Amino acid sequence: MTAEALGHRSQEARNRLHEAQEELRRAQLIVQDREKELVQAVVKDGVVATTATATTAALNPATAAKVGAASMGVAKGAHVAALSWKAHLFAGGVARGVAVGTLFPVDSIKTKKQLGQKINLKIGDIGHEHFKGFGSAILGQIPYGMLVFGTYEMSKTKIFARYPDAPKLPTFLVAAVIGDFLGSVWLTPSEIIKQRMQSGVDKNVMGSIMSIYKAKGFLGFYSGFSGLVARDLPYRALQLPSYEVAREWYSQRYCAPYERAIYPHEAMFVGAGVGMLAAGVTTPLDVVKSRMMVQATGDGVVQVVKNIVKEGGIRGLFAGITPRVGYLGLSNGIFFIMYEFVRGIMSEAPTIPIG
Repeated sequence: MTAEALGHRSQEARNRLHEAQEELRRAQLIVQDREKELVQAVVKDGVVATTATATTAALNPATAAKVGAASMGVAKGAHVAALSWKAHLFAGGVARGVAVGTLFPVDSIKTKKQLGQKINLKIGDIGHEHFKGFGSAILGQIPYGMLVFGTYEMSKTKIFARYPDAPKLPTFLVAAVIGDFLGSVWLTPSEIIKQRMQSGVDKNVMGSIMSIYKAKGFLGFYSGFSGLVARDLPYRALQLPSYEVAREWYSQRYCAPYERAIYPHEAMFVGAGVGMLAAGVTTPLDVVKSRMMVQATGDGVVQVVKNIVKEGGIRGLFAGITPRVGYLGLSNGIFFIMYEFVRGIMSEAPTIPIG
């Protein structure tokens, strides 16, 4: 065979290889577009990916695993399950109610400490002294938990459905801020009433409502809203993304080798650690919020900070840090063990192996 013939055959082989590569590239694009359409259809129908859930087993398992893992940050080899948005709201509300109700006395002690009040720790007086404002707190906190975590998961899922390759941490951060801001709109009035009763300013819920309305009208129920948002947005922006990252690391290290999902008690320890870290960092913002809500002088955040530093120095901004860190560490642990437990019970879809 002549050199010219060999060159001709070689060129034909290269042309066929190039055509095959182009055909493969077109097929991959079609598959990617189809995956995106399927995920968007699932999101539109109301099945959302949550902190520990993929989209749904109705999808191609590889597609569901790919999108679900991206949206929740689970490790390869973990197992996840589908959860409807209604079930997710219920799980968030139950978990928030149990966490807040269990640790309410600790929160009451923290508020008194931040306001410089004497704390009564006699066993016989705890039920009366440290459960003031409990009804208002539960009424505010359960819907708050549903709003925050429901919005967070829905926002996160919709972002990943539209932009599957979006970076995870910025997406978690944006979703956390959106969820907490909406939750704060609901929470602020009940938080004001709760803290006024905890501090002894008002004796009962109706009396607190009437005194607030008489003094400042409807806007009085949002005194300290800026302080609440200034405290909670940074806290939530630290808490939720940190939990996602810590949960992914834990799942990859301890769950993936055994091809199982993270257990509720493991989520409790991860959540408690993250909650304590976020609580300590944001304590000064919590002190400012408490002053603004209880004293209701109309001063802005900057002026309140100046007043606190003038009275107690920089240490004044960290008043109540020990009960706050303890409270939120325990609260996060209780929340996440309940959240994972309720979510696991309510999940009807089979688990999807990632990897």
